[in-house]
Amino acid sequence: MGKRIRNQILRALKGGPMTFWELINQQDSHIVEFIGQLQGLMQEGSIRYEGRLFSLRGDVPLREKQPVLCSRCGIGVEIRGYFKEVLDRFIDVTQDRPLPVSDFDQGFVRPQDTVARLAFLYERGDLEGQEIFILGDDDLLSVAIGLTGMAARVQVVEIDRRITAFIRDFCRREGIGNIEVKEYNVLEELPAEERGRYDVFVTDPVETRKGLKLFVGRCIEALKGRGSAGYIGFTHREASLEKWRDFEGFLIEAGFAITDILRDFSIYPEGENRWEEFYKTYEIMKRMDLPMPEVDWYKSSFVRFEAVQDPRVPPFDPPKDLRELYFDEESWATPLPSYLKDEDKEG
Repeated sequence: MGKRIRNQILRALKGGPMTFWELINQQDSHIVEFIGQLQGLMQEGSIRYEGRLFSLRGDVPLREKQPVLCSRCGIGVEIRGYFKEVLDRFIDVTQDRPLPVSDFDQGFVRPQDTVARLAFLYERGDLEGQEIFILGDDDLLSVAIGLTGMAARVQVVEIDRRITAFIRDFCRREGIGNIEVKEYNVLEELPAEERGRYDVFVTDPVETRKGLKLFVGRCIEALKGRGSAGYIGFTHREASLEKWRDFEGFLIEAGFAITDILRDFSIYPEGENRWEEFYKTYEIMKRMDLPMPEVDWYKSSFVRFEAVQDPRVPPFDPPKDLRELYFDEESWATPLPSYLKDEDKEG
């Protein structure tokens, strides 16, 4: 946490001197931690306090604070200025992105929502100079991060070779050397070289009780320790409040505090995802005689949590096979993978 708060202070002061009361609004730690960071920065000579104003003593390798918080509520984000430029480039470089396939329960959020997630990471100090672990990247968040050049390093682990090839091609074209990609199946153990190495993780887990804990558990193993942060997309469409409560208990037991829940922050566009064939196997369509949706209805909340102690994965019952990974009693909008269709035919 110290590194993150330190960066929040320094990037704010890059825009000019500030009073204590102005500066405290530019970071999100508690008073004791904030004052400790100020005193540490003064002792090392990075900032000065004169005339009741804090200011930098020299330049810092951080971009001046970019405004991203919503001007109305101060909770969500508005994409403008620098991040609007990132969005425009992101839309351009992802025009030929791979389409979802049912075998991996895929679907991507709108481009503006990927960049909004990126902007929120930035606002929270979880982007600049950070080492970031991404489990599953059909939203191509790594590409958006690469366009900023802000992260120290990004590791993507992804089962779909089409997506890993797309990200590698993007990095090659743009000359980006700090994004690494490897093929990985979440049912396998996390490779030893990826454990305990990252400041931040981001994942959109499957939402079965067992699959949710498996995805996030793998990511927890990748974190460095206290002060590390995790982000997940988590819906209210296939996750009841009972499931939310169960998962929140898992996080607390793992050593985390939930810091932010941005409800329905991301929208999955029907047209761009081309899910028509998926609907044929959705449980929701079997339960009612429904037409194809005429609006974008599948939405995801964005949840941030931070380790207040060295995190550890609590004991849980992992999925024993792919069916348990993808399906439980609430999975009414999850497509049946082709290999499970074959199993059903054989049965």
